[in-house]
Amino acid sequence: MFDWNDLRFFLELQRSGRLLTAAKRLNTTHSTVARHIESIEKHLGTALFVQHAQGYELTPSGQALLKHAEAMENVALLAQEEITQAITPLGKIRLGVTEGIGIMFFTPRMNALFQRYPGLEVELVAVPRFVSILNREAEISIHLERPSADLLITRKLTDYRLALYASQDYLDRAPPLHSREDLARHSWIGYVDDLLFSQELLFLNSFCRAPNVVFRSTSVIAQQQAAQAGLGIAVLPNYMARHNPGLVRVLPSETIQRSYWICTRRELHKSVRLRVVWDYLLALCAAEQDALLAE
Repeated sequence: MFDWNDLRFFLELQRSGRLLTAAKRLNTTHSTVARHIESIEKHLGTALFVQHAQGYELTPSGQALLKHAEAMENVALLAQEEITQAITPLGKIRLGVTEGIGIMFFTPRMNALFQRYPGLEVELVAVPRFVSILNREAEISIHLERPSADLLITRKLTDYRLALYASQDYLDRAPPLHSREDLARHSWIGYVDDLLFSQELLFLNSFCRAPNVVFRSTSVIAQQQAAQAGLGIAVLPNYMARHNPGLVRVLPSETIQRSYWICTRRELHKSVRLRVVWDYLLALCAAEQDALLAE
């Protein structure tokens, strides 16, 4: 039988697709990763990966091993969770979330969670992309679209509204803005189209058929800063912008609504530390509907 420890390297290479990336995540060298993969392949008598220009891809034998390796990993995680909770309640939980709600909404409202659970440690991974639950980048993840993987438990976290914002300095310099028809004459701030991680972010055309976009960023916080600096009009979540003294709401009747979804792996949903954070986020969003759905 092959060494069970080799499966850690097998799973990491499958998730990252590259030896160097897998080695970095495992805090080792790429040659060590390759050696563990070769060890499994030697014991099983079959190749588990094929290498392409884009990285490593599982062979049919690798696909067959994957479900068993993930099942073994899940059992190990549950055993660790049970023992850890018996020794010291709570501990560390990693929350993956897009940066707007992660930085501008959750972070200022986390104090009550830590006051209630002083043994808790939260790692907030707030980035302008989806954080993968299946690839173990986080234990809880917030998405703009509903994930459909069978291994996940998913719930709608909340709806939220977005509107048009600009600085008063920009509005003083720009053409008059009294109706939707005037928007075509204005400068816009938006996302980098070919780097969008969700089609839910394609909302400029909901307001203007052919917007003149002068500044683009993968970061909604950068877009907010650009609007404050007077570069143009930005579409921003109301929870980020409505109380910002550097921004003015433009055409208040023009809004759009989107949703956030919260998910985790099925086997982790029984975790005490995960449920503490999971339930807190759901309760927080339910209590803050006035901020999230502000007109």
